[in-house]
Amino acid sequence: MSETKYATILDTLDIGMDFEILFRQAGDGFMQVEYGYEQRLYVPDSFRMLAVNDLILQKKIGGLIETVPGLRTNMFHFDPEVLSFKTLIQEIKDSELQFKGVESLKVKSRLIRLPIAFEDSETKQAVEKYLNLIRPDAPNCANGYNLEYIALCNGVTTAEAKELILRTEWFNSGCGFWPGGGFFWPIDPRCALVVPKYNPPRTWTPEGTVGIGGPCVFTYTTPAGGGYQLFGRTIPTFQFAMKHPQFNESPCLYRNADRVKFFEVSEDEIKDIYKHVHEKTDYKYQVEEGEIIVKDYIDWLNSDSVKAETETFRKRQAEGAKSAPRL
Repeated sequence: MSETKYATILDTLDIGMDFEILFRQAGDGFMQVEYGYEQRLYVPDSFRMLAVNDLILQKKIGGLIETVPGLRTNMFHFDPEVLSFKTLIQEIKDSELQFKGVESLKVKSRLIRLPIAFEDSETKQAVEKYLNLIRPDAPNCANGYNLEYIALCNGVTTAEAKELILRTEWFNSGCGFWPGGGFFWPIDPRCALVVPKYNPPRTWTPEGTVGIGGPCVFTYTTPAGGGYQLFGRTIPTFQFAMKHPQFNESPCLYRNADRVKFFEVSEDEIKDIYKHVHEKTDYKYQVEEGEIIVKDYIDWLNSDSVKAETETFRKRQAEGAKSAPRL
């Protein structure tokens, strides 16, 4: 751990598995817990993060306001006048040492099936506005869309990019960043498209737009700015008015550990569903209770066929990334 005057790492915990847990200062009332220095896409890391997060919340620690789990990070919001960072770190360490291991977990995980229209007119308008007002020469906006750039970065065709998005389930590592938002990661590593974000970001993105940044998919819950590469539009996943029965208990559709599975429909069908959600409030969301048996999932990830096909895809990706224009 650095001892310089400006070090942000407050403490560390070695839990084996070739990485440390880092406790990083994030302001007077925030602390970010990171699982090692390396960034990697490995969904079981999120299973561990969410399980330990549950152990911490069960303690009902005085002064802890909220947590915001991510794939390999957790942001802790606390009242420093009630809870010191030293006490919070010790509570987190105790929970980490109490945790028995990820392979024994059964993760409660709802499956949400969401319709999506690729290259819809609303998404196109957002891209056109960006070209007109922010960066006319943006290389990621060929033909008024981002999908061609997504495909180019990954060494696939646009049709293949769509198929990869539809094939895998997307796991929500946690809700945060924007009201109702979730961070979704591909369950199937053979479908893990990776792209850089906009440079600079957009000032406007329509409600329901779906985009990808790095390997993470995000559905825009309200009109907003943003930097993810856009490829389509889905139905409402947030309703502040809470008029629709799906949103009676919360304005947010997503919960931690949800999985999303997209299926393709026409843009007209998407527009019609918006009316049946926000106006008629009679659309029925496709939500199924379920669970992930972590050991079975890890065994599948480590199977020879999945590992070989993932490696083949990553090599193709690497070639695509070389040819894609930098943002």
